[in-house]
Amino acid sequence: MAAMSTETKNKTRDTSTRQRARVPTKKSKKPLGRDQVVSALIASAAELFAARGVAAVSVREIAAHAGVNHGLIHRHFGSKENLRRQTQEHLAQQVRDDIGVSDNISDLLTEMENALQRHPQFWKVMARSFLDGEVKGDVQAEFPFVRKMVTLVRTWQQQGAIKLDLDPRYVVAVVCAYLLGIRAFERYIMESTGLGDEPFENVLSEIRNNFISMFIA
Repeated sequence: MAAMSTETKNKTRDTSTRQRARVPTKKSKKPLGRDQVVSALIASAAELFAARGVAAVSVREIAAHAGVNHGLIHRHFGSKENLRRQTQEHLAQQVRDDIGVSDNISDLLTEMENALQRHPQFWKVMARSFLDGEVKGDVQAEFPFVRKMVTLVRTWQQQGAIKLDLDPRYVVAVVCAYLLGIRAFERYIMESTGLGDEPFENVLSEIRNNFISMFIA
């Protein structure tokens, strides 16, 4: 039998390659039912908002990313702003669930630092929303963990662990500014202060100790 020519071999390989390329890949299972759809939309919104910001992401993009029709966003959330708010609340809940019980402000700060490190979407979505001017209504419906922090600070004051002349609300406001600021502006803080060559965790520990000393009675 005559040998197959080089040209014929190449055509055969090209045809085989095209045939393999046309084989459909297995798609992930689409969300079904209200709960699955809502969860998928919030997860997609969180990922896209954190990466690009609320203003840069359309409702259709979120729906496509979640694998559902974009009309379901209006059905389940009513508006993009409501989806943003519920996404922020969902991310806040993840952070709250990841923070354990603390007996003092030092342990609480460590727990919160670790939780924010493990859940960067929480502070990234929030930062981008404010910077883009995309917060049209309430940031969140409520702030249970922040309210709990105020109560904890007041309790620690009564126990003599934190200075009594400090308003617990201001203490917590400073704590929030410290925790969110260190994550959002980590590189700037490290480089501008000449600490860029130091391990970040070591720097964070020193900052925490100096920070806490302002409140300890």
